[in-house]
Amino acid sequence: QQQQQQQQQQNRFFHTEQEYHNTADETLEHIQDALEELFEDSFSTETEIPEVNVANGVLTLSLPPHGTWVLNKQTPNQQIWWSSPLSGPRRYEYVELGDGEGIWVYSRYIENLEKEEEWNVEGEYTLGYILTKEI
Repeated sequence: QQQQQQQQQQNRFFHTEQEYHNTADETLEHIQDALEELFEDSFSTETEIPEVNVANGVLTLSLPPHGTWVLNKQTPNQQIWWSSPLSGPRRYEYVELGDGEGIWVYSRYIENLEKEEEWNVEGEYTLGYILTKEI
């Protein structure tokens, strides 16, 4: 079991800091593109369209009157941090799924895992889920 936990731990970290930056930047840019497309299709005038920007590793989404969401890179921890006016703060870690694919998973979920059989990165514990739920 200790070997399984070590394997899980290894799957959660990037091999290099540059690999982390590439993956995190790509994720933030992908989220920005998806949100901009959603907003352009959902809002009728320029003044109604919510604002979403990525700069220096920080994605900011202003969605009046609900508030502002912030996703930012945390390089020392190799995480993406989420701040929401609805659900508060969360931290996400990247988990490799194989074949070069991966997913950002809520850190508390990872910390609470006790057995390999419980390792399920689908659904409510992913960054994608919380994005679609709140926005």
